[in-house]
Amino acid sequence: MTNLSLAEPDFAEPDLAALAPALRVNCWECSAHEPGTITHPDQLATEGIVWWRVGAPCTAAQALAAAGRWNFDQPVDIDAFDWCFRARFAAERATAEDSAAVLHFEGLAGVAEVWLNGQPILTADNMFRSFRPDVTGLVRAENQLVCIFRSLKQQLAGRRPRPRWKTNLVQQQQLRWHRTSLLGRIPGWAPCAPAVGPWREVRLETAPIQIEALALRTEIEHDLGVVHVRGKLRSRAPLEGVEVQIGEETARLPLFLVDDRWEFAGEIRVLEPALWWPHTHGEPALYDCTLSAETAEGRSPLGEYQIGFRTFAVDRSSGFAVSVNGVPIFCRGACWTTADLVSRQGTGESLAQDLRLAREAGMNMLRIGGTMAYETDAFYRLCDELGILVWQDFMFANMDYPVDDPAFRENIRAEAVEQITRLAQHPSVAIYCGNSEIEQQAAMLGMPRERWSNAWFDAELPELCASLHPGTHYVSATPTGGVLPFQTNAGVTHYYGVGAYLRDASDVRRADVKFTSECLGFANVPDAATCFEAMNGLAPVAHHPRWKARVPRDTGAGWDFEDVRDHYLAQFFHVDPVRLRSVDMRRYWQLSRVVSGEMMTAAFSEWRSAHSSNSGALVWFFKDLWPGAGWGLIDSHGSPKAAYFALKRLGNPRQLTLTDEGLNGLDIHLTNETAESVAGTVEVTLLREPQTVIARQEIPCVIGPRSRERIQANEILGRFYDISYAYRFGPPQHEVVIVTWYDEARRVLSEAFHFIERQIKPDSAPADICAEFVEIGADEFEVTMSSDRFLHHAVLQAEGYLPDDNYFHLPPQRQKHVRFRPLKRHPPAFAAELEAVNLAAPIPIVARRETEPS
Repeated sequence: MTNLSLAEPDFAEPDLAALAPALRVNCWECSAHEPGTITHPDQLATEGIVWWRVGAPCTAAQALAAAGRWNFDQPVDIDAFDWCFRARFAAERATAEDSAAVLHFEGLAGVAEVWLNGQPILTADNMFRSFRPDVTGLVRAENQLVCIFRSLKQQLAGRRPRPRWKTNLVQQQQLRWHRTSLLGRIPGWAPCAPAVGPWREVRLETAPIQIEALALRTEIEHDLGVVHVRGKLRSRAPLEGVEVQIGEETARLPLFLVDDRWEFAGEIRVLEPALWWPHTHGEPALYDCTLSAETAEGRSPLGEYQIGFRTFAVDRSSGFAVSVNGVPIFCRGACWTTADLVSRQGTGESLAQDLRLAREAGMNMLRIGGTMAYETDAFYRLCDELGILVWQDFMFANMDYPVDDPAFRENIRAEAVEQITRLAQHPSVAIYCGNSEIEQQAAMLGMPRERWSNAWFDAELPELCASLHPGTHYVSATPTGGVLPFQTNAGVTHYYGVGAYLRDASDVRRADVKFTSECLGFANVPDAATCFEAMNGLAPVAHHPRWKARVPRDTGAGWDFEDVRDHYLAQFFHVDPVRLRSVDMRRYWQLSRVVSGEMMTAAFSEWRSAHSSNSGALVWFFKDLWPGAGWGLIDSHGSPKAAYFALKRLGNPRQLTLTDEGLNGLDIHLTNETAESVAGTVEVTLLREPQTVIARQEIPCVIGPRSRERIQANEILGRFYDISYAYRFGPPQHEVVIVTWYDEARRVLSEAFHFIERQIKPDSAPADICAEFVEIGADEFEVTMSSDRFLHHAVLQAEGYLPDDNYFHLPPQRQKHVRFRPLKRHPPAFAAELEAVNLAAPIPIVARRETEPS
């Protein structure tokens, strides 16, 4: 079971959060100073320095927020100051003679100098690396730890070689020399909130046996799952071996003393392991992997991990075709941002809630882009458990990085080795990408092809990924491929034809996108409460400077993404957005909330159709960075927007979509991504509003496992109805085409709608609507509703609760069930109301009456 070969790449630092004993340093103070005025911790004892108390390690912006001194609209220029963080902690057990003492810094954002008890122990200049200085002999019963982060503005003022080309993404080109996140420093994208400070955990490790480095990765050989294990231990006492256990399988790995570290390497095999799948295609099976050290006194636990077995491949011969375990996968999801811009982490609860929302929306891939930051171990563990693939960029974007500088190259190589090794144990991590938009940026600026990339992205990074994390795929940049890197029908693209470039929905087929790692950026309007928050309690009006300041825009452009949304509002609903918001702001917000979701529906319906060779589409962004009409599918508090629900209805493993084929009518596309056949019926209904059925026909169908079928709607109807109103012989006889896929029990599996025209006006006639709710569990409720007429974009609102569907169309006489769960503990009493685009006023939802006994 063991393989003693040590001929593998160098280690990276491991995740040691599960090991004990470890003392988390969580009592901090923060102060700001003019650059260069503090050169030694002794100067911090001076009276008159203002300190802000904080809890766990945090960013400078977070410390200011805790003190009530942070304002998104008038932010402190964080990069203009030196920031001092200090912590006092007791550590009596760290003085034991049989233990070493190591301080673990999981993230230091900025150019940092660190002292322990007045002694310098570390300098760091890479936000994306962890640092572990040995402080044995420096630790006392009572300790003071000081971290000083030097002013980035002063660092940027130093003379450096100029880049070969410049980017408009950031204002300061010399940021290319600094390993820090661009998020918070990109005008137009988000508020100015750069990450500076000890932004991740700090802890003191004093265990007698400590893991100094660990590499875990898996692969599949025929019917065997193989786990490769390699590591280094620090121990003053002799060790006899390392035991690895996975289920019933156990392997003992011998130890070798190299210098003053114990090294081990080997493998353990699992016969016919259950495979890890994206949740849309199967179960994300995981195995517990336990490591322990053998000593003369017995076993000492080293850590517990979870691993998974899967294969992953990309066929680039005719596009970018993704497969997992040999099965083609349509990857859908979004580009991840951060749970909280100020802290750059958020809470464990908010992270779990956000990822749960992604999974419930049918998302099976999230991308961490090069303008962001590598995520926490908790993020990747949750993606493993939820069955969500991860596209992982390295943190490079848009700039001409000085990769030929020896010191810079050494720094980024250490960063890459650490991150790849850390992520290699996670089956969710499937694609690595060298950078975001560097090839595109250079090409759009007219640079010759040889300047689009370099050996770091084209040779060294892919070699590291192949050696440290085999079984993944590497992409040099995104977008890339084709005559120009941003060509839509080759390689990986960023598709904003529908979106920023104002193309109509028919462009989606012409663009022939193979895989889009970001797409469909719209200023998505949140719910009313978040709109009022963005306006600081004022009535939300789209032309107000405070509102416009929170609408995303590209630097230097004479338009923003609200202008993009308004373009489609005019095109889709046949209204003048300026006129509408001038005379009826409520109606403007109603239509604005849903129009971006309608455009996303059109794009994804095409990409999921039998006509398409697309293998994936990731929407730009998943979550807003602050309250307002941001790119996010959910707002900055984690509440889903209309666009989220639109994509959720298109993310099913058993999915029906419609495409308009012009004079050929409508094509119905039935996709079954599961491993079992689906038997049922497909029904086509032609409706003249509000409730007249012109035609209704259905046919039985059986869709095989992992397959897709295309049916012409006219085949089901059996006669000519000009279903898409392409021939236009007189006025249209129907306004809505409803296509429904039922299972054998007559339950709706998936449904799609085609509209002849979308001039929707509130119906002044009284509506006969039944809407009731009943409690189905602890603080969980179900609303049952039906209507005598077709409802456009029905919205259920219940403060403090999240519905499992919203902004949906409801056919007449169709019963709809919507479940609500509380957003937080101890929610308010359940009270809900129903709105729709074609209803004149909201309708209250009443509690269902209990049937009285006869």
